[in-house]
Amino acid sequence: MQLYLTLSPLKLAKRLTMGVAFFTLTSIAVQIGKFVFNYREDWTAMFNVDREMNLPTWFSTFMLAFCAWLLGAIASGKQAELEQQKTLNDPDDNTPVNYRYFQQWKWLSIIFWLLAFDEIATIHEILIIPDLADALKLPPFLHSMWVIPGTIVVVIFLKQYWKFWLYLPLKTRYHFALAASLYIGGALFMEMLGSYITVIENQQNPIYAGMAIVEEIMEMMGVIVFMYGLLVYIREWQQKIDVEIKILS
Repeated sequence: MQLYLTLSPLKLAKRLTMGVAFFTLTSIAVQIGKFVFNYREDWTAMFNVDREMNLPTWFSTFMLAFCAWLLGAIASGKQAELEQQKTLNDPDDNTPVNYRYFQQWKWLSIIFWLLAFDEIATIHEILIIPDLADALKLPPFLHSMWVIPGTIVVVIFLKQYWKFWLYLPLKTRYHFALAASLYIGGALFMEMLGSYITVIENQQNPIYAGMAIVEEIMEMMGVIVFMYGLLVYIREWQQKIDVEIKILS
């Protein structure tokens, strides 16, 4: 039995963006109900992008996991191409530089699996320790202390992947750069602003709620742009990825 899955990068991106729009509108409605009408029923948390283990969280998790799977498929394809090239040609011959980067694709896949796991498990929030931040006399925008190691990891990542990014096709470089700007801008920059508001005021105010919505929208849109970029790259590279499904007894 063969299973076929046909994907249009643009149509998929549009449908996922509609999902982001839905969760944005529901989150805004939840905050209006909370701050204007004092409506605070528990069920509203299921649609609030600033809460965990709810519908927006699973939406983001599945998108990250799908990106991780696509990256893994690209890594496998690149590795197969490299092995085939070495078999057909002289080992001393110049191998196309794109093939040398299958390890980077592989590690990107691992990183996105970790991001998907963190999205659902919120491990990074363990580092939000207000008492420790106060003891270290950190500025208000660093009170969500996970942004410190997060920023360091981002800098290391950008340094390690700079050459890889330069060897990507121009269109793919644009998609990846836009995706990274949206995702990192939401995850780090907006988190810092939210942390500042929390220290100066508190989390129970419309300003923080609005910033939290913007943060999550930026992250989700960053993932959608990255997914779109991956699918366009695959389309121009091979047009098809073979998926084999084996059912065990």
